[in-house]
Amino acid sequence: MNQRSALWILAGCLAMAIGVAAVFVFGVPVNNVLLVALVLACPLAHLFMMRSGMHDHGQHQAPRQTGVTDSSSIRPDSQR
Repeated sequence: MNQRSALWILAGCLAMAIGVAAVFVFGVPVNNVLLVALVLACPLAHLFMMRSGMHDHGQHQAPRQTGVTDSSSIRPDSQR
């Protein structure tokens, strides 16, 4: 496991600990904590997917064109 993964795991555990502390120490209702977690889940999941490589443009390369054209894709002027 690399250091970056360990930091994300630590951040997740810290977020859960803050939620538990909010409920038991500060008396925040559980439904409020769950509502905040659900509201934050969508944008955080979006950020994780974009940064984790599921949206990676660096791997894709355009095919090279050699100048040879497939004659089946060209229509004569009389059929246009």
